[in-house]
Amino acid sequence: MLSSIFGSLFPSMKNQPTTPVIDPPAADESAGRITGSTWDVHPISQPVTAPWHRDLSGEDFAKLYRGYQPSAMEDRWMCRSDGPDERGNMVVHVYRSWTGHEQFQIRVEVRGSHGPADRGAETDGVDGQKAAITEITWDEGGEDTKVSEEDAKNLATMVCKGVLKCELA
Repeated sequence: MLSSIFGSLFPSMKNQPTTPVIDPPAADESAGRITGSTWDVHPISQPVTAPWHRDLSGEDFAKLYRGYQPSAMEDRWMCRSDGPDERGNMVVHVYRSWTGHEQFQIRVEVRGSHGPADRGAETDGVDGQKAAITEITWDEGGEDTKVSEEDAKNLATMVCKGVLKCELA
């Protein structure tokens, strides 16, 4: 009886085929590199750059290189990388997933026998090369919401560890 009442009130719902709701597939991090080609992103509006010296393991380099594609609305971050270029520099871009605003960039240098001189990186990167974070660029914010270098590095560390599952030992 209830269905006949709904059917008379909402005729467009009458005899509608029921199709299951299918969630989009989660991004498979092992499938390859996230390009972010379909993302609507906005660059850092008030960029500030500071040096940051942090060695990377090969596993952490691979995670930063691969990036992260959000799979649900609850995911707050998305991440992609550019490079490495001919000098061994790679830039990791991190955005807020809902707004597409870039929050920070991490510059990573891959060092090896055919690249820039090995300047003290102690951990093996990809294929026996060394990799290290060399600088961070972040959005300084406005007068009321200044973001310090320490806060930017803490946020970057939190996102790398929590979202990308990096160790950053």
